[in-house]
Amino acid sequence: MTKTNKLLILALVLGLAATNTAARAQFSEELQSDVSVRDLLEGYERNPKADTYYLMALSEARKNNIEAAEKAIKTGLTINPRNTRLLNLQGAIRARQGKLVEARRIFLNVLQLNPDDDYAQASLSSVERILQPRQKQVQVINQPQKPVEENAPASPVMVKPVQVEKKVLEASYFRQIKQKQQCYHAMASLKRSYESYLASNPKTKEFSPTEMVSAGFLTSVPLCPESGTYSYEDSDIVCSKHGKQSEIGAEVTTVFTDFNRGMRAKLSRNYLDALKAFEQVVVLYPRWAEAHYQLADTLFRLGETEPAILSLRNCLKHEPDNLDAQLLLANLYFKKGQKASALEILDRLANKHKGTVYGLSARSIARSIRSGRNYYQIFPPN
Repeated sequence: MTKTNKLLILALVLGLAATNTAARAQFSEELQSDVSVRDLLEGYERNPKADTYYLMALSEARKNNIEAAEKAIKTGLTINPRNTRLLNLQGAIRARQGKLVEARRIFLNVLQLNPDDDYAQASLSSVERILQPRQKQVQVINQPQKPVEENAPASPVMVKPVQVEKKVLEASYFRQIKQKQQCYHAMASLKRSYESYLASNPKTKEFSPTEMVSAGFLTSVPLCPESGTYSYEDSDIVCSKHGKQSEIGAEVTTVFTDFNRGMRAKLSRNYLDALKAFEQVVVLYPRWAEAHYQLADTLFRLGETEPAILSLRNCLKHEPDNLDAQLLLANLYFKKGQKASALEILDRLANKHKGTVYGLSARSIARSIRSGRNYYQIFPPN
């Protein structure tokens, strides 16, 4: 095959106009493999059957028959879901179609099966480079620090997150963990003040928050949000409702570390890092509705409509009344051209939440859709 013919094939293979030029250029290697007619005819005898479907898919992809290529890939993966050649080809096709988040997941899957796969490593790097926006960070204004009062409680020292058992948790757990977080801060304040109190009164044996207030070591008695009472045991503050400070500190830190990292990245428009963080959260806590919503919103901002809809459905499965998720789902249905589905959600929100921000927003969007305005007239790109 001449160099000119190879370049011509490269220009034809998967040349979809919707994908930007930089993205198209990244995923050519897998599609340029030399495959002869003899390879196809003898493939069944010389290779496992799944590899034969890889050769068939590659041949169709080179002729720009994407539907036939994907059908062959699907059949081959049914025979052997761990065939990395088929997966790499599938990832290349997804990337050239502009489905970068889906391609990224496929290449990550390949690297789980074979960490040394050079093509998957290079492709993953290319996909993430395209997904990663140019650094356009939100400016952070440094506020002057206020002087610390003499008896002010110290900020809690967050311990390094410990490896915890994977939990399948209900949405109610994450409301409870926020209360644990408040309790943890109260306990940290108590511990700092009690240690200072003991240093000044070494003969004291009683742990009494009210006495510490009277002595000026606390401005007020810290309260547990769930009405627990505090005691001091083995150099640790203990809440009758939540347990030891050291134990709940580890749990609170573990739960919120990745979530908070994702929120910081998203606010800075660093959507790739946000995506990685929220993906980790939903793996560890698959019933955390808010994490599914934040993952969906990140995917939406990356232009990944179908994965975003899937994440929103997961969110609403665990928290059906999540109004942010309902509004975003209506937005995405409208973006896909499913006006009836979008209007059904918007009308329900407008009627059920009259007078609220959500109800008024839903009513306004529904009115604009019915007036004939298109998606980008209602939601202009940033």
